[in-house]
Amino acid sequence: MVIEDSAWWFLKTMGRTHRLKTGKTQKEVGDAMERSEDTIRAWELGRTDIPSLLAALYAKACGMDDESARYMKMVATARKKGEPIEADARYNAMFIALAEGTCGFIFKFDALIIPGPLQTKGFHFGVMPLVEPTASKDRLAKGWAFKEERAESLADRGDKPTIMFLIGEAGLLQLRKISEDLYQDQMAHLRKWARKPGVSIRIFSAPVYARYGNFSIYKPGNSELACPPFVYTESIDSSWCIDDQSRIASYDDLRKKLWKMATRIEVYHDDDRRDRLA
Repeated sequence: MVIEDSAWWFLKTMGRTHRLKTGKTQKEVGDAMERSEDTIRAWELGRTDIPSLLAALYAKACGMDDESARYMKMVATARKKGEPIEADARYNAMFIALAEGTCGFIFKFDALIIPGPLQTKGFHFGVMPLVEPTASKDRLAKGWAFKEERAESLADRGDKPTIMFLIGEAGLLQLRKISEDLYQDQMAHLRKWARKPGVSIRIFSAPVYARYGNFSIYKPGNSELACPPFVYTESIDSSWCIDDQSRIASYDDLRKKLWKMATRIEVYHDDDRRDRLA
C-alpha cells in the first residue's frame, strides 16, 4: 500500500510534470528505463511507489537535468527512511515551487527577507548579493529566473488559493537604509500583490526568536492536485520539508499567533510608526 505523504506526491507529480513539459510519452519513459508503460502510469497515478534506487534514472528519463535528478533521489531516499527531506535550500526550492503551483493554502513568513515570489528585480540584484556575498553572477541570474517563474505560477493560478505572506519589518527597515528608491518600489510591488484575489500580506513589527523567523506551511485546501500538508523551514546550513502532523500543528499555532500580531500592508506605514516611537 502506498503511503500518501508529501514526498510521494512530489516524486510522482515532478516526474509527470517534466515528462509532459518535454513531450515524452509514458512508453518512451518506460523504454528508457526498461520498464513497462503500465509501470510508469502507475507511478504517475501514485498507485505504486517509485523505488528510491530508480528515482534519479526516472527523473532523467522524464527530461530532468542532473541537479533535479539528484534531488529526486534525495527525496526518495528520505522518504524510504521516514525522515524529513533535508537539503540545501537551493534543492528544496524545487519542492516548494511545485507546492506553490498546486496547494490551496500557502503561508510564508520571513523575518528578515522579502519572500522570493514577492521580490522585485531591484531587490533581488540589490539586496541578495549582500545576503549571499559568495553567490556568483550566474547563480544570481538563475535565482532571479527561478523567482520569476514562481511568481508567475502563483499569479496565474485560476483556482484562487488562499495565500498569506508575513514579512518582518526588520527586513524592510534594512532595505530602506540601502536605498529609498528600492524600498518604495518594493512596497508598491507588495501592495499590488495584496490586491490579488486570495492574497493577504501583513508586516510583523515585534521581535521574534531566530528559530521562529523563517517557515512556510502548505495545505491542499480544495485543490485535487495538491500535496498532503507539510512545513518548510530553513537554518544556516540546511532546510527541511516536514510531514510530521504534530509538528505541522505546532507551526500552524505559531502562524495564527504571529498573524494576529501583524499589521495589514494596506494600513502599514513605516514613517507613521517612527513618529509614534520618537
